Amino acid sequence: RLRPRVFQVGPSSAATTAIRDFMTRHGLRTVKSYHQDLHLMQWIDRALDEGKPALFYVDQYDAYTDFLYPFLSRIPWCSEGCKTQSDNVTEKIGRYLHIVGKLAEHYPYSKFVFNTRRDFPRWLASQMYNCWPWLEKKTMWAQYLEQYEFCCGANTGPLGNGVCWADPALRLFKAPEHQPHEEWAHQVCCKSLPTFRYIWKAMHQGVKRMFIGEPERVLFFPIEGSSKPLSDFLGVRHRPDAWRKAHAG
Repeated sequence: RLRPRVFQVGPSSAATTAIRDFMTRHGLRTVKSYHQDLHLMQWIDRALDEGKPALFYVDQYDAYTDFLYPFLSRIPWCSEGCKTQSDNVTEKIGRYLHIVGKLAEHYPYSKFVFNTRRDFPRWLASQMYNCWPWLEKKTMWAQYLEQYEFCCGANTGPLGNGVCWADPALRLFKAPEHQPHEEWAHQVCCKSLPTFRYIWKAMHQGVKRMFIGEPERVLFFPIEGSSKPLSDFLGVRHRPDAWRKAHAG
């Protein structure tokens, strides 16, 4: 029987490997992130630039996972590895939604899995660069927020609490050329948290709006719960043993 294409379009650090494995265990030809040593987005961008369907160069799969999330650095203005340090967050979100729209348009029978988390702080902790390495974000989130308030709270001024930026234990990428250390420290350590909150909200709301007239094409799938909604959405026999989160923490 004809199987629709399936695209996992939620953020990274939200069971993307488990979703790939789940689909593979149900017989779907599934790809995660890379095809022939090139990122899937490079193939998709090439096809779109040439006026071809988005999957023209990677057409052999049923399911595509972990290829759309545009923030590959824990500093949202950085490229992967922070090689460039001034990427536009809003443009990245716009590009992400544009690609989701193109996939929906080019493949009208396709389905979209938006993996999400009920434990939003856990996701935030997994994403953000940690300026305070003595605080393990995933297990010490409350203490992390206390430190954040001390250094970045509303009463600390436009560049935060200068005491924090002079702390020799502070962990920080080297500031871009011509940018003062205090300004860069405030940007990385203070602005990342509200920016990742914005990213999460913009991705969820943008995809929800896109499919408001076709809600049957998208599943918002909280990864902490049962995998049965995912089985039902894909139209496969439910097998609880097929759902194994690779990074249970």
